[in-house]
Amino acid sequence: MAKQIRAKSRSSSLAFTALALFAIFICIRLGFWQFERYEIRHELTAKISSALSKEATELTSSSQENVETWMRVLIKGSYDPRYQRQFRGHYFQERYGLEILSLFIPENTDIPPIWVDRGWIPAGNSAKEAVAIPAPPAGSLIIRGVLRQYDDPNTRSGVFFALPAPRIGRIDELALQKSFSGETFHKYLKLDAESDGSPLATQPLTPPGEGPHLAYAIQWWIFALLIAGTRIALFKGERSARAQSEN
Repeated sequence: MAKQIRAKSRSSSLAFTALALFAIFICIRLGFWQFERYEIRHELTAKISSALSKEATELTSSSQENVETWMRVLIKGSYDPRYQRQFRGHYFQERYGLEILSLFIPENTDIPPIWVDRGWIPAGNSAKEAVAIPAPPAGSLIIRGVLRQYDDPNTRSGVFFALPAPRIGRIDELALQKSFSGETFHKYLKLDAESDGSPLATQPLTPPGEGPHLAYAIQWWIFALLIAGTRIALFKGERSARAQSEN
């Protein structure tokens, strides 16, 4: 009978050890996952900070071949008021509203038309309520802003499962092509505040920051150490109890 009890105790101890090892593995893996996210955010923040600290470069026939996302540029030309598009679900000053994009025709005909994010306006009381879009400035002018990459509507997100990314709050090229089907620049321009005297609200672009991912990584690794330490302490207690029972 005593042997059966000891065998059952050892079996339970082995099962508990296996469970503890599995939990330790999960915690360590989640820690590295958070650390990888930290490294990505760190590199992105450094890249964006460097790009935003530089002076604006004039977009010309030659310079357009070497532009990158987050690069500051200035363009000479005029808006085409026939082509404007609103994107819902954009947040500004604790309110949701619409981001307004207008088509800008560069003076240099070697540069294709470029969509310009002119800024934000508050939405109506409901999604069905139409909102009047302020017309862009008329005539020839110089605008300054930051080049941005279009959002990919097919991007999938999620921690353990890939989920379709929401369309709200995104600016995708496919939606803009419904307004203007001709060739356009491969990036859009996020207008600097008051670059063209627009009455729309503009929010200065800032690097996203590194976020809490490093702290989360350290927390997961601490959890792994706590589980390991707890299991070792319990194992010592079990071994001491067995020794006493055998004596």
